[in-house]
Amino acid sequence: MKKISCLLLSLVILSSLAFAEASYSIKNPELLSTSSENIITEWDFFWGKFVFPTDTTTKPDLTVKAPSDWNKYPLPDEIRKIAKTGKGSGTYRLRLTNLKPRQSYAFPVYGLGYTAFEIHADKKLIYRSGIPYEKWEKTEAEQNFDKAVFTAGKDGTALITIFISNDFYRKGGLRGSFTLYEEDSYFQFHTRQICSYSIFSGILLMIVVYCILNSILKKSRANLYLACLVLTIFSRIASYLFPMLKTIFPEFPFTMMLRIEYISVFFIPGFITLYTDALNKNIFKHIPASVLAFPSFIFLILDFVLPISIANRMVPYMQIYMFTVIGIDSILFLIRFFKDRDFISIVSISSFLIIAIGGIGDILLIHHFSFLNGMHPILPSFIIFSIMQILLVAFIQNKNYMKIMELNDYLIKTNKAYYRFVPKEFLELLNRQNITEVKLGDYKISKAAILSADIRNFTATSEKLAPIQVFDLLNTYLKKIAPLIRKYNGIIEKYLGDGIIAIFPDSAESAINCALEMQENMIELRDELASRGMPRIRIGIGIHYGSIVIGTGGNNERMAEISLSKDIDIAVKTESLTKRCLRPILATSKAIKTAEEEASEKGKALQFSKEIIQLSTLVKPNSKTTEKGKKAVIISICNDRIEDRL
Repeated sequence: MKKISCLLLSLVILSSLAFAEASYSIKNPELLSTSSENIITEWDFFWGKFVFPTDTTTKPDLTVKAPSDWNKYPLPDEIRKIAKTGKGSGTYRLRLTNLKPRQSYAFPVYGLGYTAFEIHADKKLIYRSGIPYEKWEKTEAEQNFDKAVFTAGKDGTALITIFISNDFYRKGGLRGSFTLYEEDSYFQFHTRQICSYSIFSGILLMIVVYCILNSILKKSRANLYLACLVLTIFSRIASYLFPMLKTIFPEFPFTMMLRIEYISVFFIPGFITLYTDALNKNIFKHIPASVLAFPSFIFLILDFVLPISIANRMVPYMQIYMFTVIGIDSILFLIRFFKDRDFISIVSISSFLIIAIGGIGDILLIHHFSFLNGMHPILPSFIIFSIMQILLVAFIQNKNYMKIMELNDYLIKTNKAYYRFVPKEFLELLNRQNITEVKLGDYKISKAAILSADIRNFTATSEKLAPIQVFDLLNTYLKKIAPLIRKYNGIIEKYLGDGIIAIFPDSAESAINCALEMQENMIELRDELASRGMPRIRIGIGIHYGSIVIGTGGNNERMAEISLSKDIDIAVKTESLTKRCLRPILATSKAIKTAEEEASEKGKALQFSKEIIQLSTLVKPNSKTTEKGKKAVIISICNDRIEDRL
């Protein structure tokens, strides 16, 4: 009696467990605002019927892990006769918990079911792909690259119910993983997905164009086979991994999408073999490449001639053929490698291994086996393989051409790098188009305004800072000031630590306007530096107008840009007097007079205030001694904004 009671109690407990509603608690709902959660769990499964969310009395036939195929579910024998072929219909149900109340969520639906399915969230229909029927023979198959959106209830739960039916595909059930996002997060993910696949597709198509042009210009069969191979890879991307065909052409038939998807399975090994044979006839000495590639063309004919219900059941045989050919090719390459360890053999073996890993991973994921922590390796493996083959073709057929291109690219980069040290405007002053035309001893005498700017008391300021802070301070300052010099058509002649020497070949007016804007920008820069805890630096600016000699000096091994002029020294000395005169900008009378003449020719007046300062001591530009009794006239220039903040 005691045993019977225990048995009955066990049956009651097992019965209550069996009828418990399948549910999944979101691990961290906050993360779904920036990331996603891949839901791999057990679902309630009802065979042969569509059980609506309002029906809480019908008991599930099974609790199954999804994604999975109902072909292998432990169903009764009479049902398994249908289910093992992939045909049939059923309902998957799962309650999601620990969601944010009233929050909108989204998940991708392309490939979620094999042929046709319908998704309900609680009592609301949120997505339909094709038309599923309980009587699976009436199924109207369709797939679209889209998303389903639902809103969690006020209790933070949602009952997801999926009706699926299949009338021709070799598998049935939940094909894809259920990946959940917050709706805004999904939009960001989808945008990134479009960008990444567009880039990958662009790379592949560029490779195709390159190979076709090479095959035409050089009459190379290897390039033609490689173009066909890459197009075959692209067909896989456009029809399965990222169904661009359905995105661009929504009315494109789903059955045709499947036929295109199969092309990569049987055509990749065929074109790999033909391409390899065109590169190196020694590899296929004992097994003709045409024999290995011939089944690819047979499969192509069958794929498009046979009904889709039969064509899709040929895929396992296509997969066997693919791995058989890749295995044979790899063995032949290994034999070649051990006989002659050259670049071609190394690249070929490596590329075959890469594409084999991608193919194995793709097939494992199709059969719902985890691979590399769920990562889909087929796309990067295809990209890497294609690029490696391009490198191989370039190495064999275009070695000299590539060297010239590399040299040309190097010269372009070198010129760009030189322009960072030698301004392009400097070359224009010497009437040179690029740095390679410059010769030792080239020079030109020109009239120009000279601007000298220097940070006041920088040595004392920098001693209080760490070295990295000093560089940060200098670069922040120069990034603010240097663009202004270029704005007024000035040329930065040289950097002197915390100082700048700039020349303005166009006009003295430009130099003065530049100086005024530099000081205006320093007002903003001081506030910015103060907010970062950096010293509120000030600069002094000196301006002069005169003759300068610009040219090259040094020797044939080491040349440098040289600017020679006593007028440059006068500009530097004028700047140094800003500390003594307590003025932000000082200009010589010659600079002011030239600027006024330039403004007068344009029919306007200079927009600044000026103050003449007479110094009792004049320091000669080229001497450390002073001469008493001589008067130096310096003019302070400013505007209201600078004056108010200084």
